[in-house]
Amino acid sequence: MTTVPLDRYPLFTSHDLDHARDVVGRIFTPHRLDLLGRSTELSAQMNTRRIERVAANYITYGGDVLIQPGELGSFFVVQVPLSGRSLVRYGGEELLSTPDVASVISPTVPLTQRWSADCAQLILRVERSALEAHLRTIIEAPLPEPIRFEPSMDVRSGSGRRWLSVFRLLVDELDRPDDSLINWQVVAAEYEDWLMTGLLRAQPNNYSELLDAPTRSPVPHRAVSIARDYIESHPEWRHTVTSLAKEARVGVRALQIAFRQHMGTTPRAYLTQVRMQRAHEELLAAQRDMTTVNSVVARWGLGHPGRFARAYYALFGELPSETLAR
Repeated sequence: MTTVPLDRYPLFTSHDLDHARDVVGRIFTPHRLDLLGRSTELSAQMNTRRIERVAANYITYGGDVLIQPGELGSFFVVQVPLSGRSLVRYGGEELLSTPDVASVISPTVPLTQRWSADCAQLILRVERSALEAHLRTIIEAPLPEPIRFEPSMDVRSGSGRRWLSVFRLLVDELDRPDDSLINWQVVAAEYEDWLMTGLLRAQPNNYSELLDAPTRSPVPHRAVSIARDYIESHPEWRHTVTSLAKEARVGVRALQIAFRQHMGTTPRAYLTQVRMQRAHEELLAAQRDMTTVNSVVARWGLGHPGRFARAYYALFGELPSETLAR
């Protein structure tokens, strides 16, 4: 049997229209759901996994349906058809969404959709409050109006394709049968930041011009020093670029630019570098019968042990188990 995305997180399967409407409405927003044309019953399925600020979903209805939620209100959605098509009416605009064209729906614009019977979609839900806070941090200014994206995202090429690869990476990680990186809170937060920043930059919106503008003032080396000291003093803490920028009293974008200018790297890469070095030092000093590689990986927040071992070997020329055995 062929598996579908997020099949480890089933929410429901149903042939009942009212049941499907009620359950999907509880996850997203109450809406009207009607069968169209020759469709007489559904074969609906929904899988869902919430992280914190975003949620990944897979939905298919198995029948031609009309979906009328109106304004979403408290969240954004990016809908990526895996098969079939969806006719999306978004305010005064209309687009045909296919596996080549995703739809990006803002919460302040009325929405109506018609899904074909073979339509199955990956849907990313992003909380409105989280995306607005993230944008405020990036531009270091209040938002004079709600974020509104253009609804059509070309996912065949360019920035849309790159953004989709990040979303699919999240889904693939959630689908792992063994321990997922998403179970590490610091990694989950980075994924969320990555998705939100990428969406704001990849998809045209009413703040694109401000996001594309050069940084308003140079960031002093002092801000980088503060962030470095914070990382080096407590590399085991659940740092994010946002938390480091807050400690340095600069914006996220400004800190990223400053790290590239002064360090030739990113805050996240520097944090990983410090954690790898601390893990190496601990393995060198540890007694094999009292320490395991997995415990060291967990202590320093270095994600999946297999990936850690490969990165460790590339950096130090030996496996972590070999260092521990010395």
